[in-house]
Amino acid sequence: MNITEHTEDVLNPFILNLFIINKSSTCTQMESLPVSGLFSFYRAIGLLLGPLNTILNGLCVHIFNHHLWKKSIMSRILKGLSIIELGMGLSLFIHALIFSQNSTSSYSNQNLFNINNTTNSIYPNYDIHINHLNQFQHDSIHTNAYIKTICSFFITTISSRFLVAFQISRNWSVVLLAAYRYDQICRPIGTSSAFPRERIRYILIIIFFLACLIVIPRIFESGIVVCYISGNVSKDYPLLINYKLYQILYLGLVMFIVQSGGPVICVCVLSAFVIRIIAKRRKFHREKEQRSARNLLRRQTMEIENNQSNLKNNTNNNNTNFLQRNSNGLTKELTERPAPSGDKLMFAVCITFFILETPAFFSKILNPYLEQDYPLIDLTLSVIANLLIYLDSTLNAFIYMASNPLFRKIARNECIQYRNRLICCQTSKSTHQLTRISRILDTEPNTISINS
Repeated sequence: MNITEHTEDVLNPFILNLFIINKSSTCTQMESLPVSGLFSFYRAIGLLLGPLNTILNGLCVHIFNHHLWKKSIMSRILKGLSIIELGMGLSLFIHALIFSQNSTSSYSNQNLFNINNTTNSIYPNYDIHINHLNQFQHDSIHTNAYIKTICSFFITTISSRFLVAFQISRNWSVVLLAAYRYDQICRPIGTSSAFPRERIRYILIIIFFLACLIVIPRIFESGIVVCYISGNVSKDYPLLINYKLYQILYLGLVMFIVQSGGPVICVCVLSAFVIRIIAKRRKFHREKEQRSARNLLRRQTMEIENNQSNLKNNTNNNNTNFLQRNSNGLTKELTERPAPSGDKLMFAVCITFFILETPAFFSKILNPYLEQDYPLIDLTLSVIANLLIYLDSTLNAFIYMASNPLFRKIARNECIQYRNRLICCQTSKSTHQLTRISRILDTEPNTISINS
């Protein structure tokens, strides 16, 4: 942190210097952005989706801990995904809350600064008549103002970077889910799984740790100049973001591949392979059933031709048996091969991820072309893409509910148990109140008899 007396001293800050305190009397507050309405909408949605996301994913973590899942690999992956999305919702709420408080406190600090300047201009001798205690109080107010601004900026920066880290972890956790689905369906028979139960936890921890390492440079993209007197943000200055190599290699290539491009492409490729294998198996199964049905029909026709003498007596029985038999001698309809356990849930999560992550994918691609000439359009696309990502994370609980009967069963049982506990609590409370009232009524006649 650097403390300077003049504004000119902040032109070339150190690359890791996030805060500069300007004690100059000419230090003024930074002008507000012209897209404040868009930021207000983004902040309001963040304040709404953040707590909702946290609550829903917390419930999902509780449900995936249930013993009915039998600690399956799919439930472990979905539990880890829900924990990551819980942290994502919490970071979103903290970021939106601090950002909202910064706007309000900045306006309040500016009003207080204007009031002090007005008082000094109306009463020129005001500063002469105050005592040293009041002067110390004013200095402490200014100190608290810029310290509060620095803390708010630091918390906002860290929460936003954690939000990016949780988003990267979430995207690659969905890739892990798609890879597990591919492994279950496309793995050759007799080979061991590439995702044993014991490795899932460590894979998710490694994913989150690598995401945090990748996000660390983004903390030092820019810094702020804080006015010592008013505590307002005077200006922001670029740090790493000012280097073209950082913009091209890190933001343009690394973050695109890690944050949106890589996960979307991996999920698409893995899902395409799975759909292709499933389609081939169903086609082969259907052709096999049809060939078996034709062979059975041919054998039955030969039996009918060879047994003309017995056909009249057994016509009804033969027709009944013919309608009820197929290649297996069980049923006429062609039955499809059952999908793996939880396949609908995993498929729904992957498809929803692909649909709601695609805008972020194209937003990253169009960013270099729109950033210079159309900054408002670029910012609008980025806000829409981020909101769709947060919406995808929030909707996962409803996707689990709609696509998996075991999840619905556990959720229904948990709701019934919670309702029963609530009813028992209310009943015991009312019983306790009735007992207390009856004791009071029992003591009243004794008191009256003693007084009489």
